[in-house]
Amino acid sequence: MRFRGVSVAASAALLCALLAAPASARWYGSTMRADPNTNYGCEAALTLAPLGGVQLSQSFQRSCTYRHAGYLYSNRPTFIVPSSGRITAIRVKSGPNPAPLRLTVLTGSSRVSTFSGRDLPGTYTCCTARYIGRPFRPRANRTTTRRVNVRVFDVRSKRIRLRLHSSDGLALSAAGPGTLPLHVTQAVGAFNAGTPIATGYWPLTARGDPRVEGYSMPGIDLLFQWNFRR
Repeated sequence: MRFRGVSVAASAALLCALLAAPASARWYGSTMRADPNTNYGCEAALTLAPLGGVQLSQSFQRSCTYRHAGYLYSNRPTFIVPSSGRITAIRVKSGPNPAPLRLTVLTGSSRVSTFSGRDLPGTYTCCTARYIGRPFRPRANRTTTRRVNVRVFDVRSKRIRLRLHSSDGLALSAAGPGTLPLHVTQAVGAFNAGTPIATGYWPLTARGDPRVEGYSMPGIDLLFQWNFRR
């Protein structure tokens, strides 16, 4: 059984994620300024309560995939790669009992119609896992840096009336006991400027497994960075 919910702030998060990254940037993702402060793993998740507010709900799953969905009203790239290239390293900031993690590459695509030289509103589908790395356990109460060598792609196909755009994005999958590298802000559930947004999928997104429905929650920062090189 999959744990699903209504996606919130999806349009704002997607807009932030799709903006191009500065050419001089190397590390993308979370700012990593906060510390992990949650005591749950994939077995639970913060959700919007039916009558308002935020509650910790059971997912009844042992695995999950999380991706950063941006900072509200910020153009910092956090999920989607800026172009085709390689991921050469990742960083994770963990609490006292971290769960085993796997680097996960998710692929999404957008379709935009063009009329009279102008792009019309289109559709965006996310996400399918294209790559899942080997499991590793981050160091407790530390920032763990791991070298990786993973190719990622940003592919565009332009036609007279239709433009296709397929992009990879970086996520983390967890399985088994342990806590997740998450920081929950005091304004969780609110849409304030600069608020981090995290999107989760339960169970974890398997390779080739299409997922078009995740649960997005404002006020949760996935403490995960990735180093990108063209």
